[in-house]
Amino acid sequence: MGATPDTVLRPLGPEDLDRVVEIDRRLVGRSRRGFFEKRLAAALRGADKVIAVAVEDGGSLNGYAIARIQLGAFGGVDPIAILDAIGVDPAYQGRGLGRRLMEGTVRGMERVGVREIRTQVDWTDHALLRLLAASGFSLVPRLVLERPTTRELEE
Repeated sequence: MGATPDTVLRPLGPEDLDRVVEIDRRLVGRSRRGFFEKRLAAALRGADKVIAVAVEDGGSLNGYAIARIQLGAFGGVDPIAILDAIGVDPAYQGRGLGRRLMEGTVRGMERVGVREIRTQVDWTDHALLRLLAASGFSLVPRLVLERPTTRELEE
């Protein structure tokens, strides 16, 4: 089933916080309210630093995407967007809402002169990987490294 004629793409607003947190909790299994409060506040302060879009289907918010703009990431000189969060209510998945969110994010990037978007994903999240692949994402020759900060560096 595809998006209905009632599907609307619009900017995320402060009134959307509770619904975004609810959808995200259903997707990841825990609340990340603080994360979304910070991202929405940043989007409201400066539209050129954060792109935050919502998709409504049938009159209610059923998906969101948030990307932040970075300058000079990893030595680059051009601005890039980092897709921090994207989610569609599980009851509305498979209707093309994720693709609509990506379209809205890309249009927002074009308005502020950003030509590239990056993200990270758990390689076992097959549904999200399918959406990203369908949206034109591909693997890049980079390694993501991490280390705990709870121990001292060995000499």
